[in-house]
Amino acid sequence: MTKGDRDKWIVKCPKCGRIRESCRHISRDDVRNLVKLLGAGVEVYQSEEEPEPHERHALEREARHLAQVVKPRFKMQDLVLAPTTREGLEDALAELRHKRLMYGRWGLRKVVKKTKGLALLFAGPPGTGKTMASEAIAHEIERPLHVVNYAQLENMWVGETEKNIEAVFERARVDEAVLFFDEADAVFHRRGYAAAPWTNRDVNVLLNRLENCAGVVILATNLPRVLDKALDRRIDIAVDFVLPDAGLRREIYRRLVPKGAPIAKDVDYGVLARKYALSGGSILNVVRQAMRISLRRGRRHKITMDDFLRAAEREVRKATILATDHLQEPLARQKVHGYA
Repeated sequence: MTKGDRDKWIVKCPKCGRIRESCRHISRDDVRNLVKLLGAGVEVYQSEEEPEPHERHALEREARHLAQVVKPRFKMQDLVLAPTTREGLEDALAELRHKRLMYGRWGLRKVVKKTKGLALLFAGPPGTGKTMASEAIAHEIERPLHVVNYAQLENMWVGETEKNIEAVFERARVDEAVLFFDEADAVFHRRGYAAAPWTNRDVNVLLNRLENCAGVVILATNLPRVLDKALDRRIDIAVDFVLPDAGLRREIYRRLVPKGAPIAKDVDYGVLARKYALSGGSILNVVRQAMRISLRRGRRHKITMDDFLRAAEREVRKATILATDHLQEPLARQKVHGYA
């Protein structure tokens, strides 16, 4: 084929996904003949007969975005954590560096034979830094982070979810990536008689792959009680992410407020930290809301302490709204007033 032909035509194998280059399914001569026929005006129609099913290839599953590839943005020094939480993360990093797990001089294939992987459990309330810590772990060992996409992982057809699980772990192995299951309770939930048989099988496959994985797998959850009990022996290090105390909250405010933001002199992060017991994620919402309140007055106005206080009150009320059952509340009110 000439360079012009290569630039003009793109030929993709329907079985293995190779583009332009020859593969074991389509030779270079096949591609050359196909281009000649199309250039001569040959028309191609689909047969009424059922085509033979082609083999599924790992590349086809990759195209379904079973896991999102994330380039880690955070380092360990970016995290504001309680001492016990940081100690757990440092233990994990110490083991990774000692064993040279996945990334050492032996290379991945030899490491698979030499040692077991590392499974971590990050448990704690929302907004306490579990996802950031996962990125920091991947950054410290200089590997990409694969975040599992549950919407694509689960399939309505029996047996397909198990294949997707296999593909997720295999892709992480090939890419030497850290595999991250956020909200892990959605897939590592307890097995039981009440659950559908195929969901129990899915958990079985997950547990088996987790046990035999030679890489790094991180499970994050807000609901550790609903996780399957068989995870106990498969988890190497469990890290408890707790709500920050007043001192940590003050440091989080200081780090989250942009350096170039027009902050008024009366803003006191210490007062905000002591008055409102919020998580790091909620503090980020407070900072953003305070900036919005300030912008309503115009770009030239500074962000005042009153803006922060109003934003923090809104964040506290948000938790109250989420805890309210608006379906049962009218019924309860009717009973109090004697209408029921």
